[in-house]
Amino acid sequence: MEALIEKDLPVERQKKPFWRSLIEKLSKQPIFIALVLLWIVLGFASEHFWQLQNLKNILIQAAPIAIMAVGMTYVIITAEIDLSVAAIQTFIACLVAILMVNFHINSALAILIVLLVSMLCGSVSGFFVAKFKFPAFISSLGMSSVCTGLALVITKGYSISGFPDAFNFIGQGTIASIPVPIVIVILVYIIAHVVLSMTKFGLDLYAVGGNEEAARLSGINVGKVKFIALLISGLTAGLAGIIWAARMASSQALVASQDTLDVIAAVVIGGTSLLGGVGTIIGTAIGVLILGTIRNGLNLLGVSPSWQMVAIGTIILFAVFVDYLGKKKSGN
Repeated sequence: MEALIEKDLPVERQKKPFWRSLIEKLSKQPIFIALVLLWIVLGFASEHFWQLQNLKNILIQAAPIAIMAVGMTYVIITAEIDLSVAAIQTFIACLVAILMVNFHINSALAILIVLLVSMLCGSVSGFFVAKFKFPAFISSLGMSSVCTGLALVITKGYSISGFPDAFNFIGQGTIASIPVPIVIVILVYIIAHVVLSMTKFGLDLYAVGGNEEAARLSGINVGKVKFIALLISGLTAGLAGIIWAARMASSQALVASQDTLDVIAAVVIGGTSLLGGVGTIIGTAIGVLILGTIRNGLNLLGVSPSWQMVAIGTIILFAVFVDYLGKKKSGN
């Protein structure tokens, strides 16, 4: 009887498995179609692209960028931008190394300490935005310089290695044959998606980015929302620094100094508007995959890192231009 009733329900009211619903949503996303086409093209261009180890490498190498992109998505939705993520990532990678190697602090405690420090870094940028209404790119640019300098000071410019195996497991281990960095990314994205799409804070982010003055008049504490967004961005940058250090089994200042460009590129490619009010975590995930695939494909084809930077910069300009045209067409 229940089967007959369900069969008679309109198609839109019948329950669909989560995976089928997700595939249907993704198939309607132009950026997802672009990703699939990119995979097909690179599959023909390089015989190594579709090898399982190469696909794992794409995901593992993109893990720090993917995690930082979550915090950046929150910030950009509010129509701000965080230029300190790469510097915080590097500083935290160096700090956790110093705590474990030089001060012999337990890896779990060291991780807790540096995550709190990363939140402090983000909250400093957020404080100037919330209290003094500084543009976030100004306060975060200052924080970027502070963190870069601190990384150089505490390491004295040397590489630090010799981490405990328990710490290296975060970057090099596997859980049920899945690399730990990928597991962490999946968990972070699930949490971030739920927060953004199912909580009041998520709605406030969109409201602030869509129309700050209207959000303020409706009773939203705009400064607080931006403060929390930047704090989260600092936290995700710190987590990325931990994964990066554990994967490389060493830390050195300035190594990841260009990652901010990749993070912004991934978020913008994923459909988050630099003008604020628009963006999704799923879109960011696709943007990260597109960016990681492009970098991997260019490496397989022997393209130099310099030209890779040109390619990424061009993609950002194109994505911003498309976003601007879309906003202009909609009258916003």
